[in-house]
Amino acid sequence: MELQTILGIVIVAIVVITFIIWLAWQIKKKGLKEFATEMIVKAEDMYQQGENQEKLNYVIDKVIAMLPTPLQFFITREAVKKFVQNVFDTVKKALDYVPKKEET
Repeated sequence: MELQTILGIVIVAIVVITFIIWLAWQIKKKGLKEFATEMIVKAEDMYQQGENQEKLNYVIDKVIAMLPTPLQFFITREAVKKFVQNVFDTVKKALDYVPKKEET
């Protein structure tokens, strides 16, 4: 086989594998949001006020452990940290929401 043909096959394989990983991540992420929320609540119970870094690390570790092993090689700790922070911010925003009172 020519080098060009082999290179083309390798590129197509990489694109397909990347797409499959991305798709699996998107599907898993939907379930991970609920799991991350549960772990945030658990961390709040386990750690004292002010131990925010410990809480965050606990949740990150639990979320990473939930990922399928093949995905763990491709998803960085920083990406999981951003995901967990996003979930936390969404939950906090919902809990802090105070409806505006209508003037009568």
